[in-house]
Amino acid sequence: MSDFIRKNICDGVSFSSITDDRFKVGRLSASLIVPLDKKTAAANALLSCVLTRSCKKYPDFTALGKKLDSLYGASLYPSVRQIGDYQAITISAAGIDDQYALDGRSVSSELAELLCSIIFDPNVKDGLFSEDDIEQERRQLIENIDAEYNDKRLYAIKKCVEAMCSDEAYSIGRFGSKEDVAGLKSEEIFAAWKSLLDNARVELTLLGSSDPENAYKGFARYFGSTPRKIQDIPAVLKKPEKVMHLTETEELSQSKLVMGFRTAYFKRDEDCLANSLMSAVLGGTPTSKLFLNVREKESLCYYCVSRVDNNKGIMLIDSGVESENIEKTEHSILKQLDMLKKGEISDSELDEARLAIKNSLLSSLDSLAALQGYYMGGILRENQLSPAEAASAVDRITKERIIELAEQIELDTVYALKGEK
Repeated sequence: MSDFIRKNICDGVSFSSITDDRFKVGRLSASLIVPLDKKTAAANALLSCVLTRSCKKYPDFTALGKKLDSLYGASLYPSVRQIGDYQAITISAAGIDDQYALDGRSVSSELAELLCSIIFDPNVKDGLFSEDDIEQERRQLIENIDAEYNDKRLYAIKKCVEAMCSDEAYSIGRFGSKEDVAGLKSEEIFAAWKSLLDNARVELTLLGSSDPENAYKGFARYFGSTPRKIQDIPAVLKKPEKVMHLTETEELSQSKLVMGFRTAYFKRDEDCLANSLMSAVLGGTPTSKLFLNVREKESLCYYCVSRVDNNKGIMLIDSGVESENIEKTEHSILKQLDMLKKGEISDSELDEARLAIKNSLLSSLDSLAALQGYYMGGILRENQLSPAEAASAVDRITKERIIELAEQIELDTVYALKGEK
């Protein structure tokens, strides 16, 4: 069982500890969260990679590696995540829990110190990061962007979102654009670093069984005296005036259909869970309406899945289809949604969806990375529940509540990536 404790270090900086004694390792993370902006998204993403290569105290990759080896083979890695209209730049460190270290050594304290050194005292000379570090990480980041482009399912989803949210930050994406990454200069990356220190909301986390006070004191020494101007943005909630249809053609053996819907937007965990359960009944499980009817009975597609982003108020349904079945699949999906709105939900459909949501929540307890991902996913929401509490709350969601949420769904954009053999 995990115990969750959260407290403030100063305005805009919070520390959370998730204590779980089932793991032999601990994980510390520093997440800097800012509104997504096309001007800075690529620079922030590339900066996160460059920062983990060195710092003033350990001025090259080799020196930093030796320090990590001395901490019983600890590891250090960056990640970039999109949370609604926000971008979260995270640097994480993982190492053995303090109880397994020799001579009473506090690995968590040293890792917290190392994270802060990387963030506050990077390897910068004359206001510039190392060009060699930048070029190596630039190539890797561009490869990651290309990988998303080459996965046509991800590509189709991205294109639908870009069209649906063309004038919203949500369309930008966590890495920014390939062109922006390719054109970044060292001065821009340095400016991104300064801006994050001044303006980012900071979420610091410790997961494992180490004493959270050790990490808290280490973080507080750096973050407690740093003034910052937090950039909060209101949620953008739109009602579609008319449905937009877009079609692209490529040489593909399997076409892709993505339908973007506007849903209700909530900040309370209980409401978000209800929204997720509604989506699961519609198309989130092998016993859902979309799977059993559109895929199995009508044989219109290879897969058909719905998912909601509760940090934005959007639901996407994507499917793989033959080109001649694109229009039929769209109509069939809308028919199943209409049935959901009318309350045509069997007890078995609801029970299976509940079980799937609960299993997904409880599976986040199986690893520290998954556990951190769960809490980060809801970091901008109110009344954050633990995975176990959330699983219990799912049982209290009624069929009437699901119908009420389904009635608020409105189709916004339909994107088809049509395959030509």
